[in-house]
Amino acid sequence: MDLATTSTGVASFNVNVSKLGQNEIPEEYVKYYKDAGEKFGVPWTLISAIHRVETNFSSDLNTSSTGAIGHTQFQKATWLGWDYPGRDRLGDLKVADSILMDPAKIRQFRGFGTDCDNDGKANPFSLADAMCSTAKYLADNGGKKGDWRGAVYAYNHAGWYVNRVFKYYNSYTSNVKTVSVGSPATVVSKGGNGVIEKAIATGETIVGRSPYNFGGGRTIRDVERRSFDCSSFIRWAFSEAGTDLGPLDTTTTDTLVRLGKPVQPNQIRRGDLIFFDTYKKNGHVAIALDNNGNFLHDGSTKGVWKNNLSESYYKRVFKGVVRRIVE
Repeated sequence: MDLATTSTGVASFNVNVSKLGQNEIPEEYVKYYKDAGEKFGVPWTLISAIHRVETNFSSDLNTSSTGAIGHTQFQKATWLGWDYPGRDRLGDLKVADSILMDPAKIRQFRGFGTDCDNDGKANPFSLADAMCSTAKYLADNGGKKGDWRGAVYAYNHAGWYVNRVFKYYNSYTSNVKTVSVGSPATVVSKGGNGVIEKAIATGETIVGRSPYNFGGGRTIRDVERRSFDCSSFIRWAFSEAGTDLGPLDTTTTDTLVRLGKPVQPNQIRRGDLIFFDTYKKNGHVAIALDNNGNFLHDGSTKGVWKNNLSESYYKRVFKGVVRRIVE
């Protein structure tokens, strides 16, 4: 079988499989990957990489510890729709299969389950349905705009997961530009006050209007909804000002604290990044507004807000770590 051609004889998203992919991807699944990829505009080797990571090509179909099910491990709430009542915070549901797999219910509750084998059910244990649902999820969460890393991050909010999926995707695919899983740039911007003022002005537009979302802001969809945590908020604000602080899906306080150059606390100026030891060392970050302790940030209590270093909590967790990223 020619792995680079779909069942209809049309190239599936112009993807050619590598020698490793030919040896490792089970041939009996290729039709499902290609059909799903063609239907939703997703590289079929990316679907195969997710299948590899999630269930080792369906060799382990046990329900996960969080309740994820099927060939590509969907949470039931993601399959049926997060608008369906009764889910827990991780997306598990107590729901009958007759509801979970009902295409009409899935449309009603805005889920991703898809009936691709046309048997009247969207079944996560059907290979055709599972691969189409995975492709639809990727397409709707950044893939349509070419943000494949963001789409995979939306599938599972973990940097290690994204890197693992792309390790297989890059190794299975022979004619696409390798998608980097490397670290972000570490140079200081020379944009001066113009960059600083635009970044701060951008952030100030959502003060009091953007609740904190731990792990949020790492997909195009989250950015469009202005749903951030502290580090993704900082990245977004400076990105809007033309300064790249790192990849959309993997920028964290751990990467931001390595950018720019260190600054003494008594030399803080507008636009510097201030770090706090909250749940971990350098676990929270803010943008300095002046040299009087005022800062702008996305905090767990009020979301995007302004505070001051003299406040008791911030005085306690600020340990003097400041980085200057713009000069």
